[in-house]
Amino acid sequence: MRKAFTLIELLVVIAIIAILASILFPVFAQAKAAAKKTQALSNVKQLSTAMVMYIGDYDGTYYEAAQGLSTGTQTANSLIWNGWLQPYIKSTALALDPANTYPVQTFAGSNYTGMYYTPVDYKQLSIGYNAYFTGENTWGCLGNFTGSGSCYTFFSEGQFEFPSQQLLFANSTYGAPSSLANGFWVWAYHNINTPNGISDIHSGFTVVSFQDSHAKATKSTTLLVSDQVAEIDPNASGQCVNYDAANIIWDPTAPIPSNQPLCEGHGIR
Repeated sequence: MRKAFTLIELLVVIAIIAILASILFPVFAQAKAAAKKTQALSNVKQLSTAMVMYIGDYDGTYYEAAQGLSTGTQTANSLIWNGWLQPYIKSTALALDPANTYPVQTFAGSNYTGMYYTPVDYKQLSIGYNAYFTGENTWGCLGNFTGSGSCYTFFSEGQFEFPSQQLLFANSTYGAPSSLANGFWVWAYHNINTPNGISDIHSGFTVVSFQDSHAKATKSTTLLVSDQVAEIDPNASGQCVNYDAANIIWDPTAPIPSNQPLCEGHGIR
C-alpha cells in the first residue's frame, strides 16, 4: 500500500500552487483596488448630497472651504467644509478616501477631528472641496487675475447653468501635518499630486462629484486646465480654468468653452 507522496509529486503540487498564486494575487489586488474606488465614489456622492441638504437650509447659498478664509480671519478653531457638513453626514471619515493611509491622530498638541482649520485636520483629507467655491480663488474675485474684485460674495444655487458639470469634490493631495499638502481643497491649475493638487490615487484616476450630486471616476490628467500642467503664477493672465479635457467646470465665474471658445488663445488640451 502506498503511504506517502513522492518528492516529485510534492514538487509538482507546489509548482501548481505557485502558478495559481501568481495568477490570482494580481486579480485579488485589482478587485481590492476596485472596491476602494467604489467606496470613494460613494463617499463623494454622499458629500455632494449633504451639500444639497446644506444649501437647502441656508437659502441656497454655498460657503467657503474654511470659515473666514476669504477675509483672512480664519483661526485653528474655524470649521472647514467637512466640519459644517457634519450635521448632514455624521461622519468625518467620508472626506477620507479608503485608498489613503489612515491620518495622523495628533499633531502639535491637537487631536485629529477632520473638522477644523488646523494642520492635523485639513492637511490629511484625501477628498477636497473645489477651491473655486472659496471667494478669494475665483476668476471674478481676482478680476481676471489682476488682484482686484470682491472676494466675499459666495455663490447661490440659482447662479449655476450647468450643475451636472460643476465640480464640488475631487480626490485631493493629502499629506502629513508638517508637509505643504492641503488636502481639504483642490485646485485645477496645480499639477498631479502636488500641494493643493489633484490626486491620481486610483491608478491614475480621481473620483469627482458634482453640484447635482452625481459622481464618477475620471482620469486625473484630464482635470487639469488646458495649458498649465505645472505650478503657475496665480497673478498671470490667460488662465483657462474651465478648459479641461474632461469638460468639467471648476470656476463658476470664469469663461466656459461654449461662450469663449479659445479663452485668450488657449484651447482644450
